[in-house]
Parts: sequence; C-alpha cells; structure tokens
Amino acid sequence: MAEEIISAGIDIGTTTSQVIFSRLQLENSSYTAVPNVRIAKKEVIYKSPIHFTPLCADGNIDEEALDHILLAEYEKAHLRREDIATGAVIITGESSRKENARLAVERLSAVAGDFVVATAGPDLESVLAGYGAGAAAWSERCPFPVANFDIGGGTTNVAVFLGGELQDAFALDIGGRLVRLSENHQVLYISPRIQPLAEEFGLCEGEIADLKALKMLARRFADICLRICLERPLSMGERGLFLGHGKRWGKMPAVMFSGGVAEYIYGKTVQEDCWADVLRHGDIGPLVGAAFRRAFADNPEVRFLTPRERIRATVIGAGSYAVHLSGSTVMMAEELAPLQDIPVIRLDHPERTEKLAAEYRLKRDIYPASQQTAIAMAGPGNGGYTELNALARSLVEMTAGEDNILLVIMEQDLAKALGLLMQRLGKGRQIICLDRIRALPGDYIDVGRPVAGTVPVVVKTLIFKS
Repeated sequence: MAEEIISAGIDIGTTTSQVIFSRLQLENSSYTAVPNVRIAKKEVIYKSPIHFTPLCADGNIDEEALDHILLAEYEKAHLRREDIATGAVIITGESSRKENARLAVERLSAVAGDFVVATAGPDLESVLAGYGAGAAAWSERCPFPVANFDIGGGTTNVAVFLGGELQDAFALDIGGRLVRLSENHQVLYISPRIQPLAEEFGLCEGEIADLKALKMLARRFADICLRICLERPLSMGERGLFLGHGKRWGKMPAVMFSGGVAEYIYGKTVQEDCWADVLRHGDIGPLVGAAFRRAFADNPEVRFLTPRERIRATVIGAGSYAVHLSGSTVMMAEELAPLQDIPVIRLDHPERTEKLAAEYRLKRDIYPASQQTAIAMAGPGNGGYTELNALARSLVEMTAGEDNILLVIMEQDLAKALGLLMQRLGKGRQIICLDRIRALPGDYIDVGRPVAGTVPVVVKTLIFKS
C-alpha cells in the first residue's frame, strides 16, 4: 500500500541558505510485521528563495534569524510543522566551521521536526553535492571518471565518481565570496587563505579594486581547477588552497559544476567589463563563474557536462525511515544503545580484504575522526571460517586508531560469528555487529536497545542518492 509524506531539506551554507519541500510516495513491500519501505516516487513541491545565511556581529550563525527564515518558508509553502514527516538539516562550507554550528542545526531541527542533522565537513559536502548534481549517476553511464566541482561562497568541493562509486573527495579554498566589494569598488574583505594570491594581483583590503586584477584572480581560480583535472603541476602556494588533504585520483576527463557560482557557468551571463554587472552580489562570484565557463566549456581536454542541479545540489531531504529488526544472533552490549543519526560507510568489496583498508579510508575520511560511523556490507562471500576471520581481522586493524564503537551491519546472517571474531582480535574494543540489515551509501541509521533478542534499526535514506 502506498503512503504519501512531505519531506524537508534545509541547507545552511557559507553564503546562502535554502529550503525545499518534497512529496514522497512510499511503498511497503514487506509481507511481515516489519516494514520494508522504499521511495516509489518523489516530487519537489516548493523551492524557497535563496537567503543570505544570517550571521551575528561575532561572525557566528544567527540561530534566531535562521528559525524565522524556516518558519516563513513553511508559511509560503502553505505547510505546518506537523505536515512534515521527515527531513534533513545540513550545514556546509565555512558555516560548518562556526563555533555554534552544531547547536544551530540542532536547534533548527527541533523547530522543524525530527530531522537528520549533519554538519558536513569539506569531503562530505563534496559527496552530497556530487550526488545532488548528478555526477554519480553520470558516471554509471560512461567508462571514465566524472568529477563535480561544487563552487560556493567560501569553498570548492570536489567529488569524483566512477561506475557510480565514489573514488575521491577533496576541497579547496576557492569561492565567490572570498573577496567582497563595496558599491564604490573598495575591497571590504579578502579571505586570509587567498591573501598571498590576491596580493600577486595587487588586491588589498581597504583599497579600490582594479577590475582587471579581479578578473585575473578569477581566471587563476579556474586555471588551478583545470590543472587539477589534467594532473598538471601547482605551485606551493596553490597547493596550500587544498583543505586538509589534496586529491588522490588521477586525471578527471569529465567535469560538471554545481553551487551558487555554477549559475554563472551555465545560466546567467555577466558583462565582465561592467562594474554594475560584476557587483550584483558584492563579491567576485560572477567573475569566477565566467572564468570557469571560459576555461572549461570549449576545452578539448575535458568533457564539459551539465549538472542535474546547480545551486540546489546540496539541498537534500530525508527520503524515508525504514524500520528493520536485526537477526537474533547478533553481537551487542545493551548499554551502547541507543545511537542516532549514524552515517553509513558502505564497503562494496568485503571479500577483497587486501584492498578493504584503502576503500574504508577513502570513505572514512569524509567524516571527522570523532564522528561515530557504521560500516555496512553485504557479507564475506561464502561465509566460510577462513574468509570470515580474514574480514574480522581487516575490520579490526583498519579501525584500530579510532576511539568510537566498531559498528558493523551486514545483510548476511553472520553477525554473531563475525562479532565474536572481532571481539577476540579487538581485545577490549566496543563492538556492535548486526545482520539482516541493508544500508547504502548516504544512509543514516538509528540503533535501538535489544527487544526480545533482536535489535531495532531505523535506516534513513536520503533523497540525494537518486
């Protein structure tokens, strides 16, 4: 039987914030008392205007103003809080680095409803935008890797997909609001991270900007990203624009762009010699967009793809909450539950234990080291002792430096055996191993306390994946 619910997605970015509401048709394909719900149909029914992210005088997020924005959007969409069944609040870009970031989104979730809450670091933001823009879907239809560059106000977040699977994620201090300008062309702000680069072109805070210098800086941003795609060298100063780590993948022969700046790569045009046109937003965003379009659109060395979404690529809503019961032979200490909003790391090839650590590290680096995560997999192939023991050893060794619970969920009915092997090898590690649970990349899970020998698990599937 189909059921319709309303979902909300809220994205709090460096420069802008936005809300979308979607109508989801859910189908329960289970023939037992335990539901197995999937999204049969989805339709975006309301997109908010793009709001500037409200900040207090100290630079932190203005929580009260955010609440007002959300409540006003409910009213414009003719929806009430009680109409929203599910949703997600995601805070991205430089906003995620504000002191009160987590408190702000948790407060917003309390105002909005029972939402998934995620503070997205640079790599996670890259992945969210890559899925939302359609790069993952594109890569399933072509034999080469597809990269999405999500260019916002403060950062450029890059995700690389091949065959629908994530291959790399990284971020750069490149964005449209790293230089802000007044109406009389004065430079009001230059981000400290790009100050040496800006000085190369004679740009300094408090001085009148030269339009030619601004265009040269924008072109340098585009040229840096083009050289990254083509595996050409960067200067030491340019390498310093990477946030946390550099790229790990090779050449990226196909690219698409999302984020606010992408509006000027694909849609809006800007007369680059007209100050009135350049200063639409009081920053260099339009110039950066024009520079990227010029660098990539007609370049024979890279395939220039059109994204499914541009500025709204990271706005996601929770798709459905599917309740599952684990098998009756599991490994879990009751005092470790409940756990909520745990992001899932899906390992696609658990049988290749020699490569498992590299696959895990790539996907684990998306999240902060302190973040509790769940490792999900189908299972270890035929489930023989030798294969199971090798998998247990790999899981324990590759997570050895982490202080969090070693939380593993699998589809095969082997949790007790795998859990006991991990417990023996882990020597005092806190371990939860659950089976008969299917979770995919981008899912979040809640783990409840055991009931009648089984463990209830809520799998929260996010819309951006499809």
